[in-house]
Amino acid sequence: EYPVKLALLAKEQGAERFLVVSALGADAGSRIFYSRTKGQMEEQLKRSGLSALHIFQPSLLMGERQEFRFGEKLAAFLSPLYSPLMVGKLRKYKPVSARRVAAAMHNAAQSAPAGVFTYPSDRIVEISRSQNTHKNGFG
Repeated sequence: EYPVKLALLAKEQGAERFLVVSALGADAGSRIFYSRTKGQMEEQLKRSGLSALHIFQPSLLMGERQEFRFGEKLAAFLSPLYSPLMVGKLRKYKPVSARRVAAAMHNAAQSAPAGVFTYPSDRIVEISRSQNTHKNGFG
């Protein structure tokens, strides 16, 4: 509920863009609690009336964490083995670093178009490499 409340406060204060990190597979109708709550958040944000909403959906988010998550540690350890096999439609499931997500968010924040934009991991990687969002025309 925090991202939704923050988005509404930002809109009240005249914010033109709102960017949020969600998760790949977010779905308000999912049986999986995590995916369902992320999906519900996304739906509420889409109904908020923000002029530009950018939703970043990383798959496995790589980076330093203070808490220990065994499943994520195991997946991160094994990712060099399975990542090269993730091509085509599977590319969006490749792990992505928190640094890449931050760079993509920075680049997207510079874009001007209105609307709702969703970026899975493979798109996050593309956008993180963009130097100028206006020239590259993404949003």
